[in-house]
Amino acid sequence: MRVTASHTPATALKLSTRTLLDDHTALQDHLDSIQRTISTDPPATIASAKELVETTYKLILEKRGIVYGNKDDLGDLYKKVATELSLNRESVPDSTKGSEAAKKTLGALNTTVFGLAELRNTLGRGHGRTTPSPALERHARLAFNAAVALTEFLFDTWQDREKPG
Repeated sequence: MRVTASHTPATALKLSTRTLLDDHTALQDHLDSIQRTISTDPPATIASAKELVETTYKLILEKRGIVYGNKDDLGDLYKKVATELSLNRESVPDSTKGSEAAKKTLGALNTTVFGLAELRNTLGRGHGRTTPSPALERHARLAFNAAVALTEFLFDTWQDREKPG
């Protein structure tokens, strides 16, 4: 028996509750695309999942007044967001209980970013594929769920960083 994902594109991210976003249309467009393609076009879903994360990075950077370039790739954008939101391993104090686990988790978050980009490049749409993608629905769900977990974490962290001290 197949268990469905706990997130669905229709319910993911609860964008209407994200008060730091003036306009969430771009994110909703990616979620709508994922909703349409997750079971019928896994390569398109994988591409949209990567774009969901990339759009999230850009929205956070723009809202916080941080400049990024047109040539900045997913990794470049992640580094800027991680620095801006103090998400790099170095930002976790060694004296904090659980700091080693937090550092490992933040490292995994970074790995997830690069994994999504690589998944999009190898199984998703883009770069002028000359052969059909071998992506299956499970790959699409993996990309979608990874993108949602990452994006939710970024939104929650961003919200926490904006709270008055």
